[in-house]
Amino acid sequence: MCLVIFFLQAVYAIVSEGRKCYRTFKRLNGLSNHQKKSRLIGEPYRFAAKCNNIIPENSHILFLSNASNNRPNYDLYLNYYLYPRKLFWLNNVSPYPESPPKLEDLDHTFLNGKNIDWVIFRYPKGYGLNQVIKLDNGRAVKSFNLN
Repeated sequence: MCLVIFFLQAVYAIVSEGRKCYRTFKRLNGLSNHQKKSRLIGEPYRFAAKCNNIIPENSHILFLSNASNNRPNYDLYLNYYLYPRKLFWLNNVSPYPESPPKLEDLDHTFLNGKNIDWVIFRYPKGYGLNQVIKLDNGRAVKSFNLN
């Protein structure tokens, strides 16, 4: 009797997941890959796509954000979708500073040691700051506002 109950639960789970997959397929059918990712992943993918259009592939990027507890995790999406660009965090002790640091306050030894030539500021909580900055010798050369 127990096996019958387990079997019926498994069939129910498979059927409900099949329905969900079919509805998603119908909703996304005919869209481009970019449109599909934009609908499924949402804002993290759109932000990464904007950064991809601005930042060259051979770049080293410092990622600064206060969005550490957000789901989905933005830095993992950025790390994946910005590849082959190299993504770095500020440090291992406090990788998510609560307020955006000033460029002149950043450790220039760290920036030069890692050849960081771009900085991404992603501060949605309290600041509404989405900015990409091109660096040259630790100084801002160009700035892009992604709000």
